[in-house]
Amino acid sequence: MKKSILLIPVICTALAFPFSTAQAETVGLTLADSIKMALHSDESIEGAQAGRAAALYGWKAARRQKGPTVNWNSQAYRIGGRNYEAANEAHSRYGNPHVVTKKTVTGYVFDNEGFPVVSEQSNTVGSYAYKNTFANSWNLSIPIYTGGQLENQIKAGGYQLNRADLTVENARQTVRYQAAESYAELLHYENLAQVAREAVDMGRKQMDIIRAQFEEGAVAEADMLTMNVSLANYRQNLVQAEAQVAIAKSVLASIVGLPQDTDVEPLDYFSYEPYGKDLPDCEAYALAHRPDGLAADYDIKAAQARKAAAKAGWSPQVTGVANQAIASNSPFASERSNAWEAGIALSWNIFDNGVTSANVQAAASAVNQYEAEARRTKKAIRLETRRVYLQMKAAEQNIKETALVIQQAEDSYKIAQVRYEEGVDILLSVTDAQDKLTQAKFNYMTALYQYNLYRASLEKAMGVPVGFDALAYTEAEQAGASADKALQAAGLREEAP
Repeated sequence: MKKSILLIPVICTALAFPFSTAQAETVGLTLADSIKMALHSDESIEGAQAGRAAALYGWKAARRQKGPTVNWNSQAYRIGGRNYEAANEAHSRYGNPHVVTKKTVTGYVFDNEGFPVVSEQSNTVGSYAYKNTFANSWNLSIPIYTGGQLENQIKAGGYQLNRADLTVENARQTVRYQAAESYAELLHYENLAQVAREAVDMGRKQMDIIRAQFEEGAVAEADMLTMNVSLANYRQNLVQAEAQVAIAKSVLASIVGLPQDTDVEPLDYFSYEPYGKDLPDCEAYALAHRPDGLAADYDIKAAQARKAAAKAGWSPQVTGVANQAIASNSPFASERSNAWEAGIALSWNIFDNGVTSANVQAAASAVNQYEAEARRTKKAIRLETRRVYLQMKAAEQNIKETALVIQQAEDSYKIAQVRYEEGVDILLSVTDAQDKLTQAKFNYMTALYQYNLYRASLEKAMGVPVGFDALAYTEAEQAGASADKALQAAGLREEAP
């Protein structure tokens, strides 16, 4: 049995839906079921979450630039040339480098005892045999002062991560609305098809009456022909309405992640319930909660941080460094050379021909661009909220008026039938009364559909949350919470019915 709902977006998280269509061609769905399935299967949410992951790793990369980095360089060469040939000849003659002491008797210098004085002279002879050379060096560096460059790059990355979180929530809200919209369209076209069936049934009954009267000679053949034309038109309208139902079923099935040939049966139906908020409240809520509006503010903050980072080109850079280099005829040995050094390196780009100034101006222009875009976004948010609110109110008024018209049209049709059967009126009055009754029902169903759809549109325009409250998220971030902590603080505590 169908239950009555008000077609407004349901606050829910992306949970797996338990239904399966593997063994059934017909699937019954409530609005809440449709939204859950869409949130679970929609590719735009998946893409937004991948963008969030990219922003997270970009922020982590910016943070890690403040830590130490270690580089290792290694070389292995085959060498030759005159210098190395001479070294190899010395090695062949004397071996590896070693100290040789040579004693020499002068022959004309004697000591106190009259013995000739013997002089000693030490020399290093020999050389290493070089056919290969291996060199290895290790370098460690850690930034000490960058003029705010790294710090502001980290800020910019953090703001981009915040923006990515809001983009994910905006994608969820969009998908929720799309599911609600497609569900509403299916309900609407099924309602119109039902009205078209009723028109066909009414036409057939009227045709049976006319045929019976014609056989008795009470009416002319022209009445039968006229009614046949009207009945054909009613059937044509029914065929078109049923085609719209089939299309709407395919659209809803696609949005919720089912095969497009699934026979979706909506288990809910439209109802009317007055909306409690006035227009100023809706506009204020939208400006405070819309994820894309808040994301525009984070674009400005990230651009401002990049501008501050660009100004670091005017400041000195101080880096802690340590390195060691060794070279040898064999890997990782050091008989040829072994040297290390550690300390602080300072560099200051005194003149860069205006490059830093140009970078700062470019970053400042980007700030102005994002500020203008944020103003445009918020203006559009306010206008969208106002537009759908006024459309919802107009549809609400139409519901009340068309409901009264249906009753009047039904009374008019009954009177026309009686007058025709009694022979005091013509068939045209009956068909005209039926057309007006059918149109009144169409108008009522359309007003009910538009009211519910505009109400769903209003919830989307206002930024009613799905995964987390965007305003609570930004408040937590501004209080110093990380993106993950802000998500926890802004998460919804429970689902709405």
